[in-house]
Amino acid sequence: MSKRFGLRLLSLLVAVVICSGLVLAATPEFSADMIMTDAKGKATKGKIYVQGTDKIRQEFGNGDEASVAILRLDEKVSWTLLPDQKYMEVKLDFDPFQVNQNVEYEMATLGSETINGYACKIIQYTYKDRKLGILVQWFSEELGFAVKVQTKDAKGKVTSTVEYQNIVEGKQPAELFEIPSGYSKFSIIPKLPF
Repeated sequence: MSKRFGLRLLSLLVAVVICSGLVLAATPEFSADMIMTDAKGKATKGKIYVQGTDKIRQEFGNGDEASVAILRLDEKVSWTLLPDQKYMEVKLDFDPFQVNQNVEYEMATLGSETINGYACKIIQYTYKDRKLGILVQWFSEELGFAVKVQTKDAKGKVTSTVEYQNIVEGKQPAELFEIPSGYSKFSIIPKLPF
């Protein structure tokens, strides 16, 4: 179960960064509570820590079941820390802060709204490939990050929402973005004998 959770956590981290990075402008540095809500309304709570444009940490769960994902764009790698003091490493061959030139979309500014104390511009990305759906983000220029991100299917039905609350701006400890001592590397891909 922890392997599956780790993969889901990694996928979510990359998706959030891609969504937030579409209009990333400033150099954000903050921590916040993160609320992820799926299409059925089930909410998952976690924490996010951001240091500049190249270091992000997300935490989910409590105690022995806590899982952590660390995205290090400066090293083009993502680490998922599992509860049993193991970590998975995934090399990134793309830059989540750069829009994929192969994915066509139309961008529209829908207005503005204050979310959790931050003035935000509401930006909608409608993908030409309908199976990719629609992405809406509430982007704060002050924070330099999207405070809220929502995905929708091609018909406009909300499929997920990520919102950051209790945002505390300020320097984040460097050790949050490193693999803790005592962790060993784990791979879900078996090593081949040849």
